[in-house]
Amino acid sequence: MSVKTGIDILVEKVEGSLILLIGESGTAKEELTHRFIDDGFKKDETILIIVFSQSSTDYIKVLQEKNPKTEEYLKKEKINFIDVHSFRSLPKEKPPNTVLLDNANDLLALSVNINDFSLKHEKLRVVFDQFSLLMLYNSPIQVLNFIQTLAARIRQRNQVAMIVLDLGVIDNQVERTLHTIVDIVAETKRSDEQKEVNQLVRIKFAKSKYEPRWVQVN
Repeated sequence: MSVKTGIDILVEKVEGSLILLIGESGTAKEELTHRFIDDGFKKDETILIIVFSQSSTDYIKVLQEKNPKTEEYLKKEKINFIDVHSFRSLPKEKPPNTVLLDNANDLLALSVNINDFSLKHEKLRVVFDQFSLLMLYNSPIQVLNFIQTLAARIRQRNQVAMIVLDLGVIDNQVERTLHTIVDIVAETKRSDEQKEVNQLVRIKFAKSKYEPRWVQVN
C-alpha cells in the first residue's frame, strides 16, 4: 500500500463514478480531497471544484500551499471553480477560472454550469466541498434529484465526481438515500491507539474491486 493513500489507490477504477467521502469533522477528508485533485492532474484531467464553505480565492491559497504547480495549472485552466460561497460578500475582483453563483439555492443554475463544463472537458474530475451546506439552502428532495442527475451524467461521460460530507450534519434518511445513488462510499476516522493519533480511511462500498480494510492515510 502506498505511503500516501488516496481514493484512486484504494479503488480499481474511479472513472464513471460518483464518490461519497464521509467522516467526522477533523478527520482526513481534506487531505484525501487534495490527493484526489492531484490524482486528476496525474491523469491529465481538468478539475472543477464547487466551493460552499470558502471562496475560490481562499481555496486557491490552500492549493498553492499543497502543490507548487497550482499557478501553472490555473494558467492552463486545469483548475476551475464554481463559487457558491462568495454571494454573501461579492469580491471586488473576480477570482481566476471562477463562475460566481448569485445564491446557494439555485440548483438549476448550478446544474447547468456543471453540465456546460462537463460537455467542454472530456476528462473531468469534480469536487463538491463541503456538500452539507447545500442542504441548508435546498430541500432534501431537490438535492437528491440534483445528485441523481449528476450521477447519470458522470457515468454516461466516464468522468468522476466526489462529494465531501461531514457525518451527522444531514438527516440520516437523506444520507442513506445518498448512499444508494453513489458508486463509491469512502469513510474516514481517527484512531488514538498507542497514544498516537492516526488518520484512517476505508472504502465502505464500490461497484468495482476495492480495498475494504481501514488504511492509514499517511
